[in-house]
Amino acid sequence: MFSMKRSVLSLAVGAALVISDATACTTIFVGENASSDGAQYIARNEDMNPANPKVLQVNQEKVNKDTEFKTNLNKFTYTLPEKAMRYTTIPEWNDKGQFRFSSNGFNDAGVGISATETIFANEASLKIDPYVEDTGIIEDAIPDVVLPYVSSAKEGVMRLGKIIEEKGAGEGFGVAFIDKDGIWYLETGSGHQWMAAKIPANTYYVTANQGRLEKFDMNDKENYLSSPTLISFAEKNGLYDPKKDGEFNFKKAYTKDDAKSDGYYNYPRVLVLQKMYNPEIKTDFKDVKSNDFPVFLKPAKKLGLEDIKAGLRNHYENVGTSPYATTYPDTTKRPISVFRTQHSHILQVRKDLPKEIGNVRYIAFGMPTLSVYVPVYYGPDSYVEAYTIGSPQADNASAHWKFRKLQTLAMIDFNKYSKIVQAEYSKQEAEFAKEQQAMEKEYLSIYKTDPAKAKQLLQDFQNKVMQDALNTTDKLTNIIMQDLTNSVNERYRFKGA
Repeated sequence: MFSMKRSVLSLAVGAALVISDATACTTIFVGENASSDGAQYIARNEDMNPANPKVLQVNQEKVNKDTEFKTNLNKFTYTLPEKAMRYTTIPEWNDKGQFRFSSNGFNDAGVGISATETIFANEASLKIDPYVEDTGIIEDAIPDVVLPYVSSAKEGVMRLGKIIEEKGAGEGFGVAFIDKDGIWYLETGSGHQWMAAKIPANTYYVTANQGRLEKFDMNDKENYLSSPTLISFAEKNGLYDPKKDGEFNFKKAYTKDDAKSDGYYNYPRVLVLQKMYNPEIKTDFKDVKSNDFPVFLKPAKKLGLEDIKAGLRNHYENVGTSPYATTYPDTTKRPISVFRTQHSHILQVRKDLPKEIGNVRYIAFGMPTLSVYVPVYYGPDSYVEAYTIGSPQADNASAHWKFRKLQTLAMIDFNKYSKIVQAEYSKQEAEFAKEQQAMEKEYLSIYKTDPAKAKQLLQDFQNKVMQDALNTTDKLTNIIMQDLTNSVNERYRFKGA
């Protein structure tokens, strides 16, 4: 997700250890008619620095005293409306004591956002209309200048699009919006050009650090939006020739596609997900040479929450090339679930339920293959403290470091310890699902007649599942630590009297 130009974080642990930021995210959308439960989903692995913690926040409704928003990372500013509605986020807490990269959340109007999937425009479009790196809008700003001020997913696209046109995009990105009426996805094509499409309700969509939108119909405002000069700009500057190219194709006109780098880094992730959800696809995973994947696909069977989790946890184990299965990893193809994943999120919208329980984020801290998805409802006003604190220095209190310590230990012998971790977390997720069902049934029976009691019921449930996840993580950490202690002892056992 994050651009390679971002600064590096230095951690003093004996000698200085420098971990560079990385460009990486994987995104999955599922429309309501493609899902097994009738819900809609937007989901993403957020990959950057494994030491920088993500923290959960509830941002209450407020009147902006200072209406000018400023980012932490460049000189982008933007005048905000006076009133900001309540919204949730999961920002990063960095080594400078700043909250940034709010990433995802819901607002009081029932709109959700996932920002962003890092993508890249092609050299030709950027030569004419380069990214406005110094003052343009960047990932750090998007959720906080858009989410508290929009009442629909489509309005979110239009607000972000207007900002891109006025201020420019400081980097390439794709941003997803979701509400009860559907899913919209916006991609940048250059410094000031963009397009967005509404995901067909009977399809799913997957992407991995590349622009993938193609079709654009300027006359169909119900399903497509764009910068006003999207096609004319491309035609005027030689990015699109209607006589030679035929129907306008956004990806061909604006998007970077480099088989040498994308063939290693991006194509395999898209293909493995499409093969998971459409096993009839025959393309050889070991020989992917182009970004010619279908954009929107009908799944072979309807997809549920567990299918999305499995996709985000995938490390090519289903195609026999997992980089974590051997002592010397196969690094020829970059997998979906990587150790540097800061967190993984799945936003679920169930439009027939009140937003307090109908809009749920399933959050896995750290590497999702070795983590547990905790249901985080929109309704609660607070979270267990461990999920709201942390720093780039390891500690014993934050949820981030509890999960990260376990994952670090498990990666010492992935083949052995991943099975233990996954079995325990799988059991816990099944327990969460049963508890959610019971809680939601009770909530629905009382929320109209006794809203205070219903709110407390939801808050108590939220606290319980969060604490249960931490307790299980502590237990697993101790199991692996004990086993590693015994292994080290056996390795250095000096026999004798």
